[in-house]
Amino acid sequence: LRIVVGQFGGLSSITRSVTRALRLSGATVMSTDGYEAGAQAAAANRFGADIYLGFEARSDERSLISYFAVPTFESLGGRTLAAHLAAGWCITAMPMPEVKGMRLPVLRETGMPAVLCSLGPVRLAVDATDAVTAAVVRAVSAWTSNATSSDH
Repeated sequence: LRIVVGQFGGLSSITRSVTRALRLSGATVMSTDGYEAGAQAAAANRFGADIYLGFEARSDERSLISYFAVPTFESLGGRTLAAHLAAGWCITAMPMPEVKGMRLPVLRETGMPAVLCSLGPVRLAVDATDAVTAAVVRAVSAWTSNATSSDH
C-alpha cells in the first residue's frame, strides 16, 4: 500500500506519528507538509499513492473528516475511508468528527481516494496524537480490506 500523509500546519506531531505507524504496518509512506493543496495533490499523484491522508489544525472545538464530493459525483473510496475513520474514533478527549463530502482542492486534484482530517482544537488533537494515530491505522486497515476501496 502506497500512502501519502500530508499536513497543512499545526499537526506535524500527528503526521510524523501516523507516518511511522503506517510504515511499521508495512505501507510505503511519503509525507509532505507543503501549504499549497495543489502541490500536495501533485506529489501524491507522482508518488502513485493508493491513499492520501491530509491533516489540518482547526482552532475551534470541531473535527471534520472530508472526502471529495460534488452534486453529481463522490469518491466512493474517499467516503469509505472517511467513514472508517469516524467509526473507529474512540478519542474521548476530542469531539466526534463529522464526515462530509466537499470540493476542496487537495481532494479534487488527487487521483486516488483522499481524506482531509481537520482536527480541533489543536491542543487536544496534539495531546491525543497516539489515539489519533491508532484510529488512522485501524481505518486504513479496514479500508484496505474493503472491496470498493480502489474507486476514486
